[in-house]
Amino acid sequence: MDSRRDDLERLVNLTFAFLSAESYSRKYLTHAWIRTHVNGYGCLGDAAFRKKLSRDLAYLRRVGVPLEQVSGTEQAYRLRPDTYQLPEVQFTPAESAVLGLIGEMGQSQELDAFARSGWTKIAAGGAERELSRSPAVTNAGDLRTLSAHTLDAVLRARHRGRRIAFSYARSRALEPSTRTMDPWGLVPERDRIYLVGFDLDRGAPRCFRITRISDVQLIAPATHLPAEGTDLQEVVREQLRRGRQLIDAHLSITPGRAVALSSVGTDNGDGTWTLRDVERDWLVRTAAASAPDAVLLSPSDAVADVLGLLKRAAGAEE
Repeated sequence: MDSRRDDLERLVNLTFAFLSAESYSRKYLTHAWIRTHVNGYGCLGDAAFRKKLSRDLAYLRRVGVPLEQVSGTEQAYRLRPDTYQLPEVQFTPAESAVLGLIGEMGQSQELDAFARSGWTKIAAGGAERELSRSPAVTNAGDLRTLSAHTLDAVLRARHRGRRIAFSYARSRALEPSTRTMDPWGLVPERDRIYLVGFDLDRGAPRCFRITRISDVQLIAPATHLPAEGTDLQEVVREQLRRGRQLIDAHLSITPGRAVALSSVGTDNGDGTWTLRDVERDWLVRTAAASAPDAVLLSPSDAVADVLGLLKRAAGAEE
């Protein structure tokens, strides 16, 4: 395995050396320059170096890197960048959100290695397209504690069209219950991630916070599919509204500060901002973390919770 990784690293180094040749003020790369400057060759003897470089150059040509030998007194090679450039890459909002989520996963704890694996291919295949209209996801939320096993099982079920059974803990104080669902997708709302689908136990679409889900089992073919045009983000928000977890808020924000709050609000032009349909817990935590640059003005019960958080934080520091 180490040998294969070393070969790959050396080939990547060599390719980038050719791509960057002009930045080194060189039109081509000689054997001597490659041996001195490209990692992976300097430790080799003369014969081993020539053999390995010849093999590497042949491999790069086979995979489409347009290398050509330059005539002269010494062996040298160059790459024509105009034949080795990709067209401008553009992503839809959905695809951008997927890439953002993958990037955050790469910085999380349990998911760091998992995110570098085949999950990125699964996500790119479409299971996460529901992330399109969502606000930014930060790795301060559910991604910090999300189980790779749970995520993998949910995505497999989604792709294979399978029904799942899982344990769901509504809160730490309550015993988990077993729920059955035909999964439709995963949706981020602020810094939380929700599994959306058809809840067989309730006979209606429902969403569950994924960090409260465990022991996911694929049990049967799914039979309840979302209707054409179903907005999974709105399914989540409607359920949160019914549970009074989404609220409207009014804040005073110092210009240029507390961007996490101002970016999802409307500037009223007088130093205050209005936020609509924001998750209550997220608002309270974010307003407390942003104080004194952000001051929550209403609703009053959320203001009281922010003050409570700040008082507890002050007490903990004493």
